[in-house]
Amino acid sequence: MKKREIRSFYLNERKNLSSQKLEQISIEAADCFFNNFDLKSVKCSHIFLSIPLQAEINTKYIIDRFWKSYPDIDISIPKTDRANLSIDSYYFTPTTVLEENPWKIPEPIDAQPTPHEVIDLVFLPMLAFDRRGYRVGYGKGFYDRFLATCREDVLKIGISCFPPTDPIEDVDQYDIPMNYCIVGKELYKF
Repeated sequence: MKKREIRSFYLNERKNLSSQKLEQISIEAADCFFNNFDLKSVKCSHIFLSIPLQAEINTKYIIDRFWKSYPDIDISIPKTDRANLSIDSYYFTPTTVLEENPWKIPEPIDAQPTPHEVIDLVFLPMLAFDRRGYRVGYGKGFYDRFLATCREDVLKIGISCFPPTDPIEDVDQYDIPMNYCIVGKELYKF
């Protein structure tokens, strides 16, 4: 299938998940991440904040565990630059003030920018992914442009509600594959 069909199908599938199922998947994904990755070399992790209206994985379980168990790892979150269809990254602490942008995405206000070259790990939002590690997002390419500005060795980990699809037919040269994807208790490596 092509991205447009996959996007439409999985938007609908995700909206049909119960809130209990989504919370279960979110908690399992956090456990899967912390049980499978050695974080000794990670100094800064970029993670998206969930959009509740889109029934996204709830990343607060990962963020809270970073703050509690790995206080030496900096957390960074995205803020969209709508004019350039790009993402900037900002340090995120428990005292960071957030405000929803026009797409209802919580974003930091008056936070310190995170230089992209210091980011060691990026968590990627998505609607779906294939067995080669390519993902389908909302269709604007924000995260692929963001990843292109990060170090080549940045660890790219997706978090999804659903197992992989058949190969995405219309992958192009701008699509950047993930290294791993977490689906509940399952970890996929590419």
